[in-house]
Amino acid sequence: MATAVRFPYPVMETREGAARLHVPDVPRRKGPGTKGHWPFYNPTMAVSRDLSAVVLAKWPRPLGSALDGLAATGALGIRMALEADLRSVTFNDRSRSATDLVRANLDLNGLTGDVLEGDLGFRLSEKPYDFVDIDPFGPPTPFLGVAFEAAQRGSGLGVTATDTAVLCGTYPVACERRYGSRPMRGPQGGEIGLRILLGYCARLAAANGKSIRPILAFGAEHFLRIQLIVETNPSSMDVVMLSRHDAGAFGPVRAEDRTAVGPLWRGALGDPGIIRQLSPSAWTSIRSARLLSLLQGECELPPFFVTTDELASREHGSPPRLDRFLDGLRSIGYRAARTHFHPRGVKTDAPYADVLRVFRERMPSGPRDG
Repeated sequence: MATAVRFPYPVMETREGAARLHVPDVPRRKGPGTKGHWPFYNPTMAVSRDLSAVVLAKWPRPLGSALDGLAATGALGIRMALEADLRSVTFNDRSRSATDLVRANLDLNGLTGDVLEGDLGFRLSEKPYDFVDIDPFGPPTPFLGVAFEAAQRGSGLGVTATDTAVLCGTYPVACERRYGSRPMRGPQGGEIGLRILLGYCARLAAANGKSIRPILAFGAEHFLRIQLIVETNPSSMDVVMLSRHDAGAFGPVRAEDRTAVGPLWRGALGDPGIIRQLSPSAWTSIRSARLLSLLQGECELPPFFVTTDELASREHGSPPRLDRFLDGLRSIGYRAARTHFHPRGVKTDAPYADVLRVFRERMPSGPRDG
């Protein structure tokens, strides 16, 4: 339904989570979206905002203040207030049309909040926030240096990257230039890309005498999303160069090895104790709830995964059903779960030799001859 509020572009009203929003009524396409002369809004990013609200509602530390640093329509900040009960949310954007739209959306939801127009770096230098969200159109790299410089001990940071073609291996030269890291194109490219983003954050934190503690990190659609806590007790960084040894295993190598990927984060992608406590809210979409279930299933398993496609190609046969493969690994004492990174991917703590053995035993035609 069109809104009566006057804007210099067509506007419609939509619902997302608990929020009602005025958003630009413009043509949309699948994928990252196209920027225009209006505040950017992509409905496919609702998955990111769904899970962000769920996580912030269970954040391990009290959140007295939050900054939606690149607010656009204000969708995330408004959902922070409505769904995670954040009482003090500040909205910032460089665009006057965006800040006008945010104010209209606050009114639409019966909320109040500071709405500021200006540069995010300047905003971060003005005062500290308990949580800062950075969700840009394009790569987050221009904003991360100042964010880690300004971050206080124990503060939270949310980062969204939509340059997945760069992080996940389609444009390796751009990834090395932008993130100082070598990506990998292939089934594991999404997880590698997410770990490159985390590794980049860890290196920036270390440069400012800090460290990171991921709370939840995942990939979906055309974006990568991380939520973390910034600590001021720098420890040895969990960032390494890795090389792929076989379909499911990576091992440390020297940076000079041109087969290597990274540097990237090799630690946990989140805090399992928190992730297991998360539950969909009344406003979480079915799609987001399914993603959360996958994240909970894999959150305590080691990095990287195998795909039944790769194993079937190696064994020159048809793959078993994924549930049969998982059951086979579990039946001999290993943990195993589907991964959200790939529809036919499996994370497990089983050695690769046992992964192959179970796969062969569960193939429809039985073990391969020879």
